[in-house]
Amino acid sequence: MNRTNTRLLVVDDSISMRHIICDLLHELGFPAVDEAGDGVAALELFRRTPYDVVITDWYMPRCDGIDLLRAIRHEPERAETPVLVLTGHVTTARVVEAIEAGANGFIAKPFVVHPEIAMSAALAVCAAHDQGRLEVFEPRLWASAWQ
Repeated sequence: MNRTNTRLLVVDDSISMRHIICDLLHELGFPAVDEAGDGVAALELFRRTPYDVVITDWYMPRCDGIDLLRAIRHEPERAETPVLVLTGHVTTARVVEAIEAGANGFIAKPFVVHPEIAMSAALAVCAAHDQGRLEVFEPRLWASAWQ
């Protein structure tokens, strides 16, 4: 995945969380990052712009991340676009629901923003997508490995 040519869409109803994620992606070498505050706005952007990856929060007003994911999977030309789902409410049932909806990755919040952890997580998710499997990133476990 060529980071400088990869176009990403970050979807979260929290503007501060969007800024954290976008800043982190820029630091990781992804300069083309757009933002949306909910699934409705994200789907409008998605239909107009050929994104390489969508990163979405689960809980949002108007259209949540899982409904957005399902809508993306029904888009005829870009249904295979990788989608990473973020949530602070991690349960086995939620991971299964994300998998069944077609998520390519699942990231638990809150995530610890250390460059080493963020880089490792980004590479793991990218590698998992390239191999066609789901990657669950549990930041608390990764953080303990770096201490």
